Amino acid sequence: MVEGILFEQVEDSRQDWKVKHSISEILMVVMCGVSAGERSIYGIREFARLKEQWLRDVIGLKLPNGLPSYDTVRRVLGILDPKQFQSVFIRWIEEELDIPEGSYVSLDGKTLRGSGLKEAGIDPLHLLHAYSHELGVVIGQMECSSEKTNEIPIAERLIQILKIKGVIITADALLCQKEIVKKIAKDNDYILALKGNHPLMEQEVKDFFLSPAPSTRSVHTTFDKGHGRIERRIYTLDTNIGWFEDKKEWKHLAAFGMVESMVTRKGKECREIRYFITSVTDVKQFAKGVRSHWAIENNLHWCLDVLFCDDECTVLDRNAAENLAIIRRIVYNRIKMLSKMDTLSMGKRACIYDDNFRAQILFSC
Repeated sequence: MVEGILFEQVEDSRQDWKVKHSISEILMVVMCGVSAGERSIYGIREFARLKEQWLRDVIGLKLPNGLPSYDTVRRVLGILDPKQFQSVFIRWIEEELDIPEGSYVSLDGKTLRGSGLKEAGIDPLHLLHAYSHELGVVIGQMECSSEKTNEIPIAERLIQILKIKGVIITADALLCQKEIVKKIAKDNDYILALKGNHPLMEQEVKDFFLSPAPSTRSVHTTFDKGHGRIERRIYTLDTNIGWFEDKKEWKHLAAFGMVESMVTRKGKECREIRYFITSVTDVKQFAKGVRSHWAIENNLHWCLDVLFCDDECTVLDRNAAENLAIIRRIVYNRIKMLSKMDTLSMGKRACIYDDNFRAQILFSC
């Protein structure tokens, strides 16, 4: 019972004499409900009521005082410290998975729209994810405020606690910061988008790629065709950057990159150019990293919204919303890691309708 052991590591801050239900069993009930498609605490409690015998006989829950009530589940999710829960989640990932050296890890933020209420002055929850492309799982997340600038110190903390080594970390322009580069470059490589938050640097890099191409400049071109469109991408990497005066301030900076995308749809072509800073020197490695980061929208964020109803979870309590988000990502990871279904959506659907599949995926029963 892998997840049962995981939840037993979560600290319980409740007063012992008031406790009728263990925090581990409550979280197991919540995870079962979430995996079955429930998006509210009420729905999770109703799932438990309908599946109580299954929870006892198959999952092995003792439930000596019966099922936890709606109020008990809500209260426990609200008092459970998400930071402590998150640290348990990260330790579990470290024990379960070996992130390959040279693989790609993306840092990217996602807002849970349903967790906010404008009329009440409650901002929606914003989470910064660390996502392993090779393994296809979330390896960590931390909460930021609605102001996206707060992703910067959160990213520094997340990189530090993940303890990953020998990977290539990708991120968008918001996280293209000297202090973040310093944290990453201690043990890893990086590919970071460069935009207007560093206007002078961006202009210098633009001018650099307009100059004649020296022998240090390498190019890699890819073509994609589908969904009524043709896309050609030209990846250019240049290691001749000794001219850049601030080079020493960006730890292990080895090259500047440029990606030119040309998309043709219905006879019309759209062209976009993006710039990057990186510690890698191989253009194909650079191209794969850039493409991997773009894919996080489809591989993670789209799946969380469409398959796991991330944006439709309207729990407003900050702690409860974040703890439910962590549980949704645990379910996402378990399906990606253990399901033999052809797609994630098929695995998620099987969790909804097949009690045996759900028990096997969540608890290896």
